[in-house]
Amino acid sequence: MSSGKAMAQKSSNDRVKQSSSHLGLMLLITGWYSGNALYNIFNKKATIMIDAHWSVAAAQLLVGIFMSLASWVLGIRKLPNLSREDIVACIPPGFCIAIAHAGSVRAMGAGAVSFAQTVKASEPVFAAVLGMIVPPYEVKSSTAYLMLLF
Repeated sequence: MSSGKAMAQKSSNDRVKQSSSHLGLMLLITGWYSGNALYNIFNKKATIMIDAHWSVAAAQLLVGIFMSLASWVLGIRKLPNLSREDIVACIPPGFCIAIAHAGSVRAMGAGAVSFAQTVKASEPVFAAVLGMIVPPYEVKSSTAYLMLLF
């Protein structure tokens, strides 16, 4: 095989790999958005059905804890090696995340699912602004902030 044909075949193989990579990424993003929309719809139905928003949020967090424990016990994920100081340092942000989750479940139960999706879509912008004003300050490149607009 001549070097020209070999290079053309390699270029063709690279294009196939790249397009399958793009297709895989598109499928993952589509799956994530679909799963997110279904989660919001089922969350709304659950909170309407039992009218216990805080209980639904707590049950979801407990399921997440048990799933994490199961993945460590079954060896699906490696058990993190945390010191006592690491665990203590995780408590305040973990508490804030739990409260934020409970608040989002409550908000989804109180309003339209489409509004909840809109609010959730603005989270990256909120996080970027917060990262610029709360220590430790984290300023990204201008390209990163421009990507939030599209």
